[in-house]
Amino acid sequence: MRLLLCATVLLVGMIPAPLRAQTTPAAWAAFEKTWAGISAYSATVAIFEREGTQVQSSVLDYTFSKPSSATVHFVAGQNVGVTVIWGGGSTVVAHRGSGLAALFTRTFPLRDPEVTTIRGSSIDELSFAAFIAHSQGTPGVLSQETGPTILGIPTEAVTLVPTSSFTDTGLTREIIDLSVPTNLPIRVLGYENATLVREIDFSNVTVTLQHER
Repeated sequence: MRLLLCATVLLVGMIPAPLRAQTTPAAWAAFEKTWAGISAYSATVAIFEREGTQVQSSVLDYTFSKPSSATVHFVAGQNVGVTVIWGGGSTVVAHRGSGLAALFTRTFPLRDPEVTTIRGSSIDELSFAAFIAHSQGTPGVLSQETGPTILGIPTEAVTLVPTSSFTDTGLTREIIDLSVPTNLPIRVLGYENATLVREIDFSNVTVTLQHER
């Protein structure tokens, strides 16, 4: 059973001494402030990735709780019916189905090829927290402009251009479209030069605020 988990651009390899624009874009600062007040969230996530001639698409139900717990349940794509759980450590637990079938689990290293996407991402890299850590840890420049309207929602587009694609899993540009009403991500795009190689779309986002716990 090959579990191809997708995660984002938002890829958490903490790299020291990032080169950054002198000021953080206002939309990104609003995202960080909003995230600080959230303790957990759930979302429907649609993911597309391209690696050479290979393509991969999936839809999943995703939940995340601070500081670092996540559950992914695949509802469409190659791994439909598979659930993967990460508790913040170096392993994940996976099972297929529900009821008695769900009792048969397997444990994998977090970076095992069985539980990463075709571009090498794993479950820990799909959270909003990971997006923020990625921006802080990747040398490059952040900029902001008015983004597209997505499903009737206006956005602000924050772009990260890394100093070197080598430090950013081969990506030369990343764009996160942030909802103007909520300040949270709606869409994440990753490019290798002019080619779109990653797209992550968030919908049905429900948050739990810190004071609600």
